[in-house]
Amino acid sequence: MAKKVRRAKGSGSIYKRGSSYIAQVKDGYKENGMPQYRQLRCSSQAEAVKALNKLNAQLTYGVPINSGRGHTVSGWLDVWLKDHIKPNREPKTHAFYSLMSDKHIKPYLGRMDIQRVTSQDINLMYRKLESNGASPNTISAVKRTLRAAYGVALKHGVATVNPVINSVTPKVKREPKVFFDSEQIQRFLVALAGSPIENIVKFTLATGVRVGEASGVTWRSVNLKEQTVLIDSQLQREGGELILKQLKTEKGVRTMPLVGHSLEAILNESKRQEQEGTENPLGLVFLNSASRPFDSKNINTILHAVLQKAGLPSTGMHSLRHSAATFLLMEGLNLHQVSRYLGHSQIALTSNLYGHVLDGAMREAAEKLQGAYSNQFTIQEPNS
Repeated sequence: MAKKVRRAKGSGSIYKRGSSYIAQVKDGYKENGMPQYRQLRCSSQAEAVKALNKLNAQLTYGVPINSGRGHTVSGWLDVWLKDHIKPNREPKTHAFYSLMSDKHIKPYLGRMDIQRVTSQDINLMYRKLESNGASPNTISAVKRTLRAAYGVALKHGVATVNPVINSVTPKVKREPKVFFDSEQIQRFLVALAGSPIENIVKFTLATGVRVGEASGVTWRSVNLKEQTVLIDSQLQREGGELILKQLKTEKGVRTMPLVGHSLEAILNESKRQEQEGTENPLGLVFLNSASRPFDSKNINTILHAVLQKAGLPSTGMHSLRHSAATFLLMEGLNLHQVSRYLGHSQIALTSNLYGHVLDGAMREAAEKLQGAYSNQFTIQEPNS
């Protein structure tokens, strides 16, 4: 039996039906003169209150209420991907959202009315995905996809509530970042000598750039007179072809000094390409042994062999970026400086990634502070 939750007169009502809460408002009259109601099923009373408030606001300002009929989750995901993601986002983003939608969301929620999905339905989907072998990272990606789809649905009146917000995913166990200490870096550089990736790897170690940024450095961005390089593009694979793309964020675009290994790497490439008379239509600084653009997969394949030769753990190019960031923090640079150097969009990202270094720095700072106090003040013995 439905249990009614009391609300102010004329503001609609909320009913508890089984484990769900139903938000209901009167929206005019039918042709036969009977009242017409709009109902939304929610998983909690708080969620139902928000839904009811929004429905009432739509009625007050004369905004038509979309009941959601005709919009299944599957149908809306198709519209969202075609009309909102594909024209406005990177192809890789569209491909990622499409994979999450087709493989993980539609099989469980696809036939449901988009207005009737609750956070309980979504939690059940998470549990089923987990029982079928999906990792916490995959389930977290499913949540991001569905939350983004509902966010656009809210803006366009297709949905009134975003039930994804209150859903709970399994905890993601983050693997510790791999980085090398100074002794390991020296062993690595010895093993790297003469490798086809020697120059691009040395450049990455010295600058901490992402692999796509390193492979996407162009000669037009290099200023040998000022000994600087502008990081403003990246090499990406789209449709089987490697193309240059501008960086997505303003903070990602940065001018970096060329010092030591980074300057040496660029000078070596300049000399090699001049001697070989290389055709280089994209104007790239770093080319592979066949004088073609570097593919990140091929770089990592060669990198694994170099690491094995050096007796170091097998890892990817991103670990060289982590190593550079770790050294910078250990040398006393603050978070703002390191975040800018790495091209992070938010300083919080730098803090989250390199908290292990900051913890050690905090202890060292506390010990230095205590040492300063001890040197400045002496304890006077009381007179006997």
